[in-house]
Amino acid sequence: MLIKDLFEIMSEVLANRDYPTYEHTTRVASIASKIGRLMGLAARDLEILELAGLVHDIGKSAIPDDVLLKPGLFNDQDRRIMEYHPLIGAKFFAKRLHDDCITNIILRHHERLDGSGYPNALQGDEIDLLSRITSVADVFEALTASRPYKKGLNQKNALRVVEHEVAQGRLDRKATEALAHLVHSGTLDLKKVYLYPAAGFMEEIENFRRDSFFRDTLSELYNYRYLLVLDDLKLLGETGTKGYELQLVNFSNITQMQKKYGFIVTSQVHDEIGQRLKETVIRFREKRQNYQGSIILFRKHCDFMIYSEADSEEALAPFLARIRADLEQTYAEWGLESNCFRLWFDRTTTIEEAMGAVFTMEVEAIESCKR
Repeated sequence: MLIKDLFEIMSEVLANRDYPTYEHTTRVASIASKIGRLMGLAARDLEILELAGLVHDIGKSAIPDDVLLKPGLFNDQDRRIMEYHPLIGAKFFAKRLHDDCITNIILRHHERLDGSGYPNALQGDEIDLLSRITSVADVFEALTASRPYKKGLNQKNALRVVEHEVAQGRLDRKATEALAHLVHSGTLDLKKVYLYPAAGFMEEIENFRRDSFFRDTLSELYNYRYLLVLDDLKLLGETGTKGYELQLVNFSNITQMQKKYGFIVTSQVHDEIGQRLKETVIRFREKRQNYQGSIILFRKHCDFMIYSEADSEEALAPFLARIRADLEQTYAEWGLESNCFRLWFDRTTTIEEAMGAVFTMEVEAIESCKR
């Protein structure tokens, strides 16, 4: 038990760096060992699958936050950095374990039978069976997991994707057949994983890490994509408000202001507007347990976006009047013209749908001005 305890500790250390990866590795360990059991592997191999599953992504502990915690899809540089994690993880274990099986799984779980994987583009028999099993479990779990930029597939649809990978010669057929048996028999439980016992301070640390990732270090305003993350985590509207309003503020003559005063002065004025709006938001918002407040200010390039929770549009009237006054003050001081696009939504409307509607209003207004 001591060895397993140590591996679980290492997995929990990773959880404190990136909780979704902890959930992923714990489920991969369970799926891989169940596949191995159906394939009739020896007890020792099953133990290796479970232990390796817990730490197969341990190399991600060395990946920078800008890549590891990125909520969207990777660009080429992000992907190149992330693809170092099997090498890093294998290096952790290579000099400390006499048996190479676990190290091999860490190193090879992203290899593919047709040579299209990484980090070493291994092919066919160059990839051992336990690594092949872990690869199948890894891909399947990733497909079923929800992330801020995608919704997870149900098990049967995820299995179809894995089977397509088999047909393309990338994943192991026998391991996938065992996985199919688990899926169709309904015995594969992928319930949410929690650290136990859960420490309250860990939730606070995780919330702070998440907030910090999306907060601009200079303006201290959040990137608008953070609202999608809060929605995906089901943290919005936690006090039961009936709806919310999204308001997008843009500046129609900011280009002319840049020509008149220069980019540096215009940027400073823009930052001052952000701080003015931020102070208004702070005065009106109510604190929330899992995120900053019932009213949150975001930045979208040169635009500002405000999310406001309430039971009705009328309840937001004093706040909206103060926002208008802030923008009018900016116009009086600098001649910077603002446009506000706002819509009210009930709780059945997702943030993604709401953003799409408000952004469309802005685009249509811009297009109409060009005609």
